[in-house]
Amino acid sequence: MPFRAIILLIFMGLAACTKRPPSDILSSDKMTSIITDIQLANVAYKMELLPESYKNNPEKYYLEILEENQTDSATYNRSLQYYAENPKLLKVIYMGVEKNIQQAK
Repeated sequence: MPFRAIILLIFMGLAACTKRPPSDILSSDKMTSIITDIQLANVAYKMELLPESYKNNPEKYYLEILEENQTDSATYNRSLQYYAENPKLLKVIYMGVEKNIQQAK
């Protein structure tokens, strides 16, 4: 394969990895923040550490997490679907979630 073709393939691969999500999709940073908060909420729920007002309605807690991040469940679900269809991008998000959880310990 000619050298120019190899270089072109490398640049095309890099461009594919760094493409921005559509405008109606949450950024990877925002998704990292939301998923971190949801994971921590799941742990709090399982360990029965949620405030009394959330114990019988944990969904309310998740909706508040979305509200704090200035989004709604439809946008979050659409974004999660987008990232699930782009595993390399989802991996970066979950690496950030893992880092955030480690820092929260």
